[in-house]
Amino acid sequence: MRHYGSLLSLPLLLVACSSPPERVDDGMEQDTDVAGDAGMQPVADDSAPASRRASQDPGQVLLQDRQDLELRQQRTAFFVERHIENAARLRDQLRLEDAREELLAAQRLDGDNLQVKRMLAEVQTMLGESAGQVQTVTEDMSNLYQLRTEQMRAEARESVRRGEDALARGDHSAAIAEFTIALNHVRYAPFAIDWQGLDTRAESLLQRARSDRRAAEEQSQLDAQRQAYEALQAQRDAERQRDQAVIENMIAQAINAFQAGRYDVAMDYADQALRRDPRNERALDLRESSFRAGRESAKSRYVESKREQFLRWREELDELKIPYVDPVTLTDPDRWAEISKRSARLADSLGADAESASDVELRRLLRTTTMVLPRMNAEESLRRVVDPIRLFTGLPIVVDPAAENAMIDDGRAIDLTLEAQLTVEQLLNLITAQAGEEVTWTIRHDAVLVTTREKARGNPVVKHHDVQDLVFGLTDFIGPRIDRIRLLDELEDDDGGGPFGAIGEVMQVLSPDDLATLIQENVAVGTWDDFASIESFEGNIIIVHTPEVQEQVSQFLEGLRRFSSSLVTIESKFMTVAENWIQEIGVDIRGLDQNPLTDVTNGLENMASRGLDNGGTGADGPNAAGAPSSGFFYDEGSRGDLRGRTENFFGSPLGNTLSTIGGMTAQWTLLDDLQLSMILRAVEKSNKFQVINNQVLSVHNTQRAYVTVIQQRAYIQDFDVEVAQFQAVADPQVN
Repeated sequence: MRHYGSLLSLPLLLVACSSPPERVDDGMEQDTDVAGDAGMQPVADDSAPASRRASQDPGQVLLQDRQDLELRQQRTAFFVERHIENAARLRDQLRLEDAREELLAAQRLDGDNLQVKRMLAEVQTMLGESAGQVQTVTEDMSNLYQLRTEQMRAEARESVRRGEDALARGDHSAAIAEFTIALNHVRYAPFAIDWQGLDTRAESLLQRARSDRRAAEEQSQLDAQRQAYEALQAQRDAERQRDQAVIENMIAQAINAFQAGRYDVAMDYADQALRRDPRNERALDLRESSFRAGRESAKSRYVESKREQFLRWREELDELKIPYVDPVTLTDPDRWAEISKRSARLADSLGADAESASDVELRRLLRTTTMVLPRMNAEESLRRVVDPIRLFTGLPIVVDPAAENAMIDDGRAIDLTLEAQLTVEQLLNLITAQAGEEVTWTIRHDAVLVTTREKARGNPVVKHHDVQDLVFGLTDFIGPRIDRIRLLDELEDDDGGGPFGAIGEVMQVLSPDDLATLIQENVAVGTWDDFASIESFEGNIIIVHTPEVQEQVSQFLEGLRRFSSSLVTIESKFMTVAENWIQEIGVDIRGLDQNPLTDVTNGLENMASRGLDNGGTGADGPNAAGAPSSGFFYDEGSRGDLRGRTENFFGSPLGNTLSTIGGMTAQWTLLDDLQLSMILRAVEKSNKFQVINNQVLSVHNTQRAYVTVIQQRAYIQDFDVEVAQFQAVADPQVN
């Protein structure tokens, strides 16, 4: 009897879970739907003329084509699905002729639909027709070859069609790409395909697209040139009108000044008008008349001024005769000359590092003014290369004859082909780089001077640089050494390190001599052996060099200060992440207490339920010898009965992080000729957690520090024997 429980559990579950088939209604509405859907076909609207498509934006046209294609595919799929549903309904009603018509209509819409082919073959078989034809391997390969040929021809035709659409829109690049794809189909086709003139058509359209693109690019270039010429003409006319208006305004101002008797002002306005238009007759007449009138007026004013001056002289001579203060003793001439010389040296030292406002403004214009330099081919004259920059920008740029001679002696020629606009500073750098190593440029006397490096260097000056903040020492923190277990007498190493960390000697990252060497290797490289010098002592550096190099050294030291004096924040995180999950689902067939399994025990030798069934207390409890309950029971009368049970026990736990306590427990009991009791047990749990240990440490840049995250445990490493009054006591040494 105990073996029947596991054999009969699966058939009883299948019987309990079975359900009657669904009833299919048959009505006239289905016929109406079939008749109404059979004639519906998806229609693709491709009637938009090419001229209207060409006038639209290419992006909008492509988006519209994509939307139309998706709409056609959706409609086709919808109608094919409706035909299949109608065919299935008609087939179930044994209206096989109508079902075949529906399937044929679906096949016309989508000839490759496998479901349509299978249903059509099934309906034809039910009608007694031939459902298909047996083909040989050769015929099958021939059909596959024809299908592949038609597919490649269709792809080529589609590429040609898309190329024609792009050509009609004026998108020549897209058209060339599509025609090239079509020709690639033709060129790399692995079969001898009759393209029916499609290859020659694609080739001709490709040549047409390329020629149209070249013509469009040329036309665009001509239009740009025409627009630039018209803009230059308009600018010239506007400048001419502006100059004429300025001249007329100058003449009007000169006339007003002449009438007011300000003849010098009238001459100034007339001269300004003549500088703009030297042949202006009105300005010439005004200047000559103002000059003559000024001469006559000056004569009368001269006599009057002299009279007044002679009167003031006489009054001053009379006043000098009256003594107001003690006699004044002038400073010794030698002492005065020494003071003047000292003041001059002080002014030179103070102004060596400072750049005038005009030089600063000129340097700003060099960085912001842009232009396109004409093409230079093997130009040997440095002046002819620089003159277009000076004429176009109006900046004061002067070429030193020494630089011209240095370029000629070096045998250099300048080749420049620049399409984009560059700043004047960039152009001067490019020109001097090609002119030779001896040619450079500098700003001096409110002008840009292109000269030799020796002349551009200028006079050296002496400057003191305080670098004590760069060469100070940093405290070195020695990290803990936990590579081995140490005894009490071995805690500290020779260098002061140990298991708990220590503070080492002060470490000097950079010495003054190293800093001086670093300056020579990074600032004005190659100029320190000629006339310059650098000396370091006690955190100070004295440099003799040009003012420009002194400024570069100051900037270099400031950069080092920003790098070395900054604090660095070090943040470390130790993260512990865990993710646990458990699931237990099972069905027990047990719980019929009225019909227990009398030949099986809860515990003891059978261990049917580990002594836990029927309120038992376990395998060693008082219910261990009792009989467990059955899960199903069927009485066969005189032939006996059938009874059995199933129960799931795990031999080992599913884990120690999550338990299976909780969840859902449900029981179903069937009381009939067959008595059945089922218990469903379902548990699912999950948990996630993370533990973060975060440390933050701030130190100076280039300084060594450490962060330690350790777990320390005390242990007894040894015992010392202490003897007192004839007794020995063990004294533990804790480490």
